[in-house]
Amino acid sequence: MPRPIVLSPATPSELLTYILSYHTYPTTLLISWPRQQFLDALVQDMEQQLPPPASQDDHHPSPKHPLLRATLMQVAVARHIRILFIPTTTHLRAYLATFSAAESRIPPPPNLTPSGGAPLLLVYGFLEPHRHGSEWSAQGLNTSAAGFVESAARNGFRAAIAEPRRTDADDELRKALGENVPVLNGTTRRDDGSWSGQTVPIQKVLARWFEFESPKDVSK
Repeated sequence: MPRPIVLSPATPSELLTYILSYHTYPTTLLISWPRQQFLDALVQDMEQQLPPPASQDDHHPSPKHPLLRATLMQVAVARHIRILFIPTTTHLRAYLATFSAAESRIPPPPNLTPSGGAPLLLVYGFLEPHRHGSEWSAQGLNTSAAGFVESAARNGFRAAIAEPRRTDADDELRKALGENVPVLNGTTRRDDGSWSGQTVPIQKVLARWFEFESPKDVSK
């Protein structure tokens, strides 16, 4: 079984393109945003990738994003991907603790043949729900990562993390992983914004469980 991995950051459209291109049944995608927030971000993301509107006529129709020009293969694959929205750390841990591929109602594709690769249990935005709660610490991240990796391994999946891409910088993942978090839950911030207790880089916490993809666009 391949080691769990942290993928390069991806926008919502890049994430879906990646899943559609490298999907192995029964890949499961856990999105750490509310459903409507993700859909709004996806629409905005696709609109920003289109060229500026020009005069339109019947001979020059408005261009469409690749995800809106779905091939028959993409349509077929999309029907067999399980997508769930888990906007809080509590939702994430509860789902992982009870996750069972055997209970999925998503049917296998017809004429399924083994692809040789393990299906992904992929969390999009693993850090975000921790950041906005009391679990923003090495202790909180480690607890979630342990449950995540164990759940994936128990079901024969490869655990994967992809953080939302917010810039075009190649070092965005390095900067995110270099951020320091307090070691223990409940650590408070000082008036100057620093933590009152010992801190550790996020990369050191996740490196216990995951390997890291080389810096490149996840959709390539």
